Amino acid sequence: METANEENKDNKTIKRTILDQFANLTNIHDKFRLKGSINILTYLSEKESSEKEIELKYILGRIIRGLGSSTNNARSGFFTILVALLNVEEIQIEQIFELVEKHLHTAGSNSKSENADIYTGQILVSGGVIRSNVWLNIGVNHKSTLISNILKACKERSYHTLLGYEFIGQALEKADKKELHKLCTLIKEILTPFENYTLDSLYLMCYLKKNVPNVPKNVIKYPDIFAEKNLKNLCDILTIIPRLATLQHPVYDIIGAEAANSGKLAEFLEHIDACLDIPNRNKLFLVTKLLTVILENLQDRTQIPTVLNKNFIHQTLTYYKSLKGKSDDVEYGKISKTFLDALIDATKENNVESDTKISILKKLLFSPGTFIIEKITHSKVIQNITLNLNVDGVKKLAKVYKNVIEGKEVIDNQYGHRDLWSNNDKLYATHLLIKLLNHKATKDDNQWKVEQLIFIMELSILKENNVQIGVELAASLKPAFFGALDLKLTKLEDLHTILLQIVLHLDSKINPDNLESILRTPISSDNYAIWQKAIETVKKIEKKKKKGGLKTVFLTLFLYLSLLLFNDPKLAMDALNELFVCYKQTRKQRKDSDTLEAVGDEEITEDLTWIEVVTDLFLNFLSQNSSLLRTVVNIVFPHLCEHMTPDTIQQLVSVLDPENENPLSNDNEDDDESDDEDESDDANEEDEAEEEDEEDEDDVENETVNDRLRMALHKALVTNGYKSDEESVDLDEISDTEGKRLDKALGEAFKQYRPNLGKSKKQSKEQMTLTHFRIRVLDLIEIYLNSTPSMILALEIMLPLLKTVEFSLRDEHQTPLLNRLKSCLKHLSNLKKFKDFDGVDDAVLTDLLKSLLDKGTKSAWIMQDMANQIADCCVFVIKCSDLLRANESTPKKVKKRLSNSITGVVVDELDGYFSKRDCVTPILFFKKVVQLSWDGNLGLMPSILKCIFDDNVKVFRKSQAAELATIFYSNHRYINSKPEEIKGALEGIHSEFSDNIVALFKNFCDNTVKNASEKFTCHLFKLLTSMKVCTIVDLKWTEVADVVREYRSSVSLSKDAKLAFNRLCDRLQVSNVVKMKSTLNVFKQTSEEKSNEKDDTKVKKKRNKEKLKLKKETKELRLQSLSEGFRNLDFSSANGVEMEVEDEARKRKHEDADSTETLEGDSSPKVHQNGTQKIRKTKRKKLE
Repeated sequence: METANEENKDNKTIKRTILDQFANLTNIHDKFRLKGSINILTYLSEKESSEKEIELKYILGRIIRGLGSSTNNARSGFFTILVALLNVEEIQIEQIFELVEKHLHTAGSNSKSENADIYTGQILVSGGVIRSNVWLNIGVNHKSTLISNILKACKERSYHTLLGYEFIGQALEKADKKELHKLCTLIKEILTPFENYTLDSLYLMCYLKKNVPNVPKNVIKYPDIFAEKNLKNLCDILTIIPRLATLQHPVYDIIGAEAANSGKLAEFLEHIDACLDIPNRNKLFLVTKLLTVILENLQDRTQIPTVLNKNFIHQTLTYYKSLKGKSDDVEYGKISKTFLDALIDATKENNVESDTKISILKKLLFSPGTFIIEKITHSKVIQNITLNLNVDGVKKLAKVYKNVIEGKEVIDNQYGHRDLWSNNDKLYATHLLIKLLNHKATKDDNQWKVEQLIFIMELSILKENNVQIGVELAASLKPAFFGALDLKLTKLEDLHTILLQIVLHLDSKINPDNLESILRTPISSDNYAIWQKAIETVKKIEKKKKKGGLKTVFLTLFLYLSLLLFNDPKLAMDALNELFVCYKQTRKQRKDSDTLEAVGDEEITEDLTWIEVVTDLFLNFLSQNSSLLRTVVNIVFPHLCEHMTPDTIQQLVSVLDPENENPLSNDNEDDDESDDEDESDDANEEDEAEEEDEEDEDDVENETVNDRLRMALHKALVTNGYKSDEESVDLDEISDTEGKRLDKALGEAFKQYRPNLGKSKKQSKEQMTLTHFRIRVLDLIEIYLNSTPSMILALEIMLPLLKTVEFSLRDEHQTPLLNRLKSCLKHLSNLKKFKDFDGVDDAVLTDLLKSLLDKGTKSAWIMQDMANQIADCCVFVIKCSDLLRANESTPKKVKKRLSNSITGVVVDELDGYFSKRDCVTPILFFKKVVQLSWDGNLGLMPSILKCIFDDNVKVFRKSQAAELATIFYSNHRYINSKPEEIKGALEGIHSEFSDNIVALFKNFCDNTVKNASEKFTCHLFKLLTSMKVCTIVDLKWTEVADVVREYRSSVSLSKDAKLAFNRLCDRLQVSNVVKMKSTLNVFKQTSEEKSNEKDDTKVKKKRNKEKLKLKKETKELRLQSLSEGFRNLDFSSANGVEMEVEDEARKRKHEDADSTETLEGDSSPKVHQNGTQKIRKTKRKKLE
């Protein structure tokens, strides 16, 4: 009996499980639908024949009914299992027809959508039979019935036609030659005249022509759809778009692939392009897609320009322009990007000739395209196609651009008329020509570059040339020419060669007599004299046999600045005069040698001032809004790094000093003085307010953080009516107005505490320019740091950089400068090699380290925001001390003092960190120190290990000490470098530590109430593990293991602590499984945890108060709404209502008082009393 019940229970479970699998067939995920299908098929295969027939009929009916679902996921799932079921089970076609008639029949009571789903199900059932093996085993009559059913369902809904035709095509592909004739006669749609074709019938005909070779000839009435007589009808069929979904029709892929290699591509595209005479977004979309398919399948690459017809390019550009200021058309943007990518990929192949690529560029840049096609389409199609050109292609394209500039190139507009090139077109062609100068294919052809530069120079500077250039265009071409001189060359000699030929060519064109007639902007006689002097100097330098060093610097500067005379005469003339003096001074120092090598250090310190002049000149160049001048500085500055002196370095870093006056305004101070006076009247009030704020900040600049905050709070309280900040403030007696005023005053006080907050005004143009100027100067500093600098100069750079970082943190607009400063400081702190150590001793490094660490006593927020930079700089000073000690030329006394002084500073800072409460030195500094291979760490370890057991040190500081010790003992690179020496130095402290650690854990075990912080014990476990791994530590490990396991048996640990304990036991080779005591100790709360608990209590109290206040306000609103309509009552009635209100309020007060027992004092009764009084007043006011 029990066995029978169990079997019935199992059968029910199985059936319920199978029914659940049908739900999986409708899942949105493929894997669940497949899993459901497999489970149903497996269930059927395990059934006996007697039960299988009934189960199969039921499952097949469910599947066929499911094909009429309204969701694609459900249809997909049921169709998948239908095909699989028909393949593995023997099912008669009559049975399928019967179930279709039963479950998938339309009715007049059904809605249109329900009938549409039924028609879809009928098509899918027939398609499932076609896809399965059943199709091969049925007769031609049944096959005709299936196809007829599909065609009948397709006629009911036009959007079913594509699905039905796809199944019909697959059916005919499987049919034999005898069956094809009968089955094809059923398809009347492909036997109609071609002008009556639709996209679906065209798709079916193309499918049969491609995949069914035995199809009767009379069925394919139009074998060549690209014949001249069919092209118009074909294009009309393709461009009829009844709905948006049609744009995804597969016929476009088929037609595009056939057209690409049909031999009649040009004629086909001409008819397609004619469809775009009238703007239409959907037609443009499908044409773009069709052209993309053609490009992807095109074998004859010479046909690529044929794809770019006038209407298509014109409509594309027009449509992009229409999107300006509106939301982007994401769908079209995606298909357009795909087309441009296909166009670029088609030109990348090696078999594409340069003439073909140039023809493509001309169509895109000229009519119907435009020079700004990249800007309009947000692409880089011109750049990418140009990048694929070879040398001949680049030169041919340059000739095309030059013809545009000269007006020789013909331009045809959209309507077939010829237009003249505008100045903007010619200017853009000039810029494209300039880009070709840096093309990878012409990187070694310097002579060709000279020809192009001379061509642009003559148009922009000289009047007498064969090209008619207007004044406006010439004025625009001049900046383009000087920008073109910014050449990206690998060798400086190539730059000299190009510039020299340009300078000599220009010199041959001008003379003192024709300055007015030949130059578009004539220069003065003084400027021409400077030009002649510069040319003579250049020729003399060029004649020297040996070039390099300072020769390279001066030759580059003379060439660039001589050309600059024709663009900025004043700047160039002043710079050349200074360069002549500097060059003359270097020649005097040369003595009998013909080379300009660096002179001795003694001579430099006595006489050499030219480097300071050149540095000042470079700063002047960087302050100009000229990319060419910045490039000149970046080219020659690396050659001057070896000549840099402390004074020149000071010139650079002084620009970064925020306390100095604006370095960009020094030269023009007198000129701007009157403008400043005119503008000062409009900003007097703001200036006075800012001056008061600055005076307040200056008064407290040298005070500590706590004093500054205390003074700000005192000022806020006194200003708002309180006699002193020590006076007790009763919040219940403060009105809402006074409370808001006090909140605002205290908020301003705390903003002063963090002065970088609250400054969100837009940065002025002058300040923005100054920021960019400082970033350029940082580029020079970084170049100098790359040149193996002197140690003293590297150290002198450090502090100004840190000072600028502090300034940048205060101003949110200085973020670009701040990021550049951080990068430069990182580079500086990673320096390992120096030119020399002159001027560096123990006193310099010690004072510098103290100065860096003293920043922590000024402001806490500085150390928080600059912790990483200050730590890196301090570590850099320590590394410098090690390098100085390792230097053979350093005196022994200095080495000894250096070791003691640096170590002493770090030890004192470490002791202060663990003993002083207000020490804000970042722990990151000590972590980086103990990671160094520095002998000073041996002096730090005694202090660190003692802090772990010092009762006067807070628990979280002890945890940090344990973490520092762990990092030190994990520093195997340092420890393995001198193990015996380190072991001897720390042997005594290790013995003391062994006794202390055992005693500490015993104390933890004995004191059940005063237990340790879990975080602290976790760090202790990690420390002991690292010490065990380290070879220099010899503790009483047996005792340590016993006491640690005993401690573990009395506490419950978190996941991290357990992991640390298990690792320690593994290193100690003892079991981490201990027998837990019956009563487990609870971890002692640290002051931080207690503080958090107090904060939670305060939050709960605050929530209770807010809840109470909300109840009171709700009651007031309810009573106010109830009072409406009582205006005609007499006062006796009002008194009755008032009594009821008082009773209700009194009752509510007691209930709320009971629920908020944690509230302090008698604040709750006061609140309720005040609330009742307010209700009484409000009620009386309403009654009146």
